[in-house]
Amino acid sequence: MGTSTDFRPLFTRATLFALAVGMSGPFLTLYALELGADSVDLGLLQAALNTVPNVLQLPFGRLTDRLGRKKLILYCGSLIYFSVFIPILFVFTPKQYVLLLSIQSASNALMTPAWLSLVGDATTIDNRGSAMAKLNLLNGVGSLTATLFTSFFVYLYFGASKAGYQFMFLASLVFGIFATISTYFIKEPQRRSIKESVEPFKDIFKAFRKNLLFSQFVTLSTIYGFFMSISWPLMGLTQAKVLGGGPLEFGILQISNMSAYIISQTVFRHIFDRAGRVPVLALAKFGLISFPLIYAFAPNMTYLYIANFIVGVFSALNDTAVLSYLFDSTPSGQRGSYTSLYNLSVGLSYFLGSLVGGVLVSAGIPIFGFTASLQFVYLISAVGRGSIALMHKKLIETRKSETSLKAALMEELHLKSKNPKE
Repeated sequence: MGTSTDFRPLFTRATLFALAVGMSGPFLTLYALELGADSVDLGLLQAALNTVPNVLQLPFGRLTDRLGRKKLILYCGSLIYFSVFIPILFVFTPKQYVLLLSIQSASNALMTPAWLSLVGDATTIDNRGSAMAKLNLLNGVGSLTATLFTSFFVYLYFGASKAGYQFMFLASLVFGIFATISTYFIKEPQRRSIKESVEPFKDIFKAFRKNLLFSQFVTLSTIYGFFMSISWPLMGLTQAKVLGGGPLEFGILQISNMSAYIISQTVFRHIFDRAGRVPVLALAKFGLISFPLIYAFAPNMTYLYIANFIVGVFSALNDTAVLSYLFDSTPSGQRGSYTSLYNLSVGLSYFLGSLVGGVLVSAGIPIFGFTASLQFVYLISAVGRGSIALMHKKLIETRKSETSLKAALMEELHLKSKNPKE
């Protein structure tokens, strides 16, 4: 697949899927509250949305590799995922709602390894970075468009009512139907299915022993994910309780972040293939320390808008570099298993980090006070992110660079560089 035309079916499906998920995804927790969810229900909801898909990806990834029918798996997963929106329209209790979202998360776990395998097989080491950047760009555009539509149009027309949420779910269903149909046009490369053992935990150790590139990358990503996620439970507290932000401020934060993400995927889409994966990875990981540092000492919401914009830039670089390196370091016929193993490891570190961050703040409040406890945990996150980011420079490069990262960045920004190898 050498031309951009070859990727159009993938790009189309990515855009439609982002639109479908973005129509209701950001408001799932709000609807749970509308149904009368308590703290236990919200805990179950987070487990359904985060833990379930991460855990199930490993066996589903192995199924993808053994069966070898990635489009078929994508069809089945999409049908289940979007069909769940129909009974969601008629739920009356939080428990029913969480059960349906758990089914939806399981189908998402079924789809993810198949989708990543299709993308990995369709791209090569020479064009993978730019293709990943374009996919992430379209995903960002779709999500932002859908969220803006539901945030303003739906709430203006329906208000914060159950009918408004039901309209969102119907919109997700409609776009989901189009996303499912678009799968037909994706060309699936002919790959030999893998007939190995399906013992997931045995295969974990096998993968780590046999693939040094992959094991080092997963280890660093997992540790980094822990330090990154310990600041996540604090963000809402800083926005609402420390700086007094409300729904409008929350919307501006989302728009600021996604706008920077989209712009960066557009501007920097070629540097991943020109400068190599490792320099971009290290830069992106290190740049993300700006988030906890700004949040720790922000005197007003304006600083948070700036922080979210900066993070949008580095998140764009990080997401594309991570996917490119992940596909480079995994064998073609086993990408379903390897990518699901990566997602499981990093996903569990996110869960653990978020839990530890919340516990540290709760334990620190009686001793240091509310604001100081938040600042303390933010600083732990920043130091951890920075130290592990520097360790990413020791990763084995998978893509020979054509030029330096500095020169590639200057060229993409239309600035002159005297020495292309400086």
